[in-house]
Amino acid sequence: MSTPTELRARADELESRVPPVTAGPRTDDERMWLEKAAALRNEADQLDAADRATEK
Repeated sequence: MSTPTELRARADELESRVPPVTAGPRTDDERMWLEKAAALRNEADQLDAADRATEK
C-alpha cells in the first residue's frame, strides 16, 4: 500500500508526460495517463480522509 504522498507523486509524474492542451488533441495514452492520475489523487484523498477519521 502506498502513502498519500507517494500516490500524489506518481500522479504528478503521469501528468508531466502530457503536453499542454495547446499542443493539439490528446492521444489515447495521454487521456489514460490523466485518468490514472485523477484516480491516484482520489485514492490519496480517501486515505487522508480515513486517517483523519481514525485520529478523532
